[in-house]
Amino acid sequence: MSDRTKPEDKKTAVSLERRDFLKAGVVMAAAPFLAGMGSAVLPSEALAAAGGKSGRKVLVISASPRENSNSEALCDEFMRGALESGHEVEKIRLADKKINYCTGCLACVSDPGECSQDDDMTGIYQKMIAADIIVLGTPVYFHVMNGQMKVFIDRVCPVYTMIRNKDFYYAVSCAGGDAQVESSVNSLKIFTRSFSGAREKGIMSVTGAWEGGAAQWSPSFKEAYTMGLNS
Repeated sequence: MSDRTKPEDKKTAVSLERRDFLKAGVVMAAAPFLAGMGSAVLPSEALAAAGGKSGRKVLVISASPRENSNSEALCDEFMRGALESGHEVEKIRLADKKINYCTGCLACVSDPGECSQDDDMTGIYQKMIAADIIVLGTPVYFHVMNGQMKVFIDRVCPVYTMIRNKDFYYAVSCAGGDAQVESSVNSLKIFTRSFSGAREKGIMSVTGAWEGGAAQWSPSFKEAYTMGLNS
């Protein structure tokens, strides 16, 4: 039998399927997190089995527009620990990349994995798909992630169904207190819970950080290194 479905009907079906996937990912996020954490191999066991080299791929996405910022300092300490564990580590500073905002053209709905815009996100897509661990680092602007991180997140839409079974860590710095950290991390978790098999592994945060360098005097600085070492 010939397929008489109209192209626009197919596009609508794909759009609804991707929308329903996103909703299901948010609602059912808790189940895979608990299952994944319960069956995870301990870092020490993984390293021993690999002769001291775990060989996992770590991708750090740093959204701070300032070099040597507090959120990036936490990311760097995580990276230092991860490198000592034998991981393959790469950091992407969004401020150094050309990433346009999403135009809502919906081209990626009918052609998953492809974006109509040709900028630096093209190379980042494959790095996210290939990574085992993804670290999202951002300063807090008005109680949530900053603009650079939000633009980046919106542009992940073409490949979000292809990003599966990742460990996620969050690095956040703010001039305020714990409430600002919590709201910012929650906004990041809404994003990562869109991915099938996502596992929330750790939060690195520093509060009261008005000036650069404040993170180095925070207990979270050491914790970030330890998280990277045990990732």
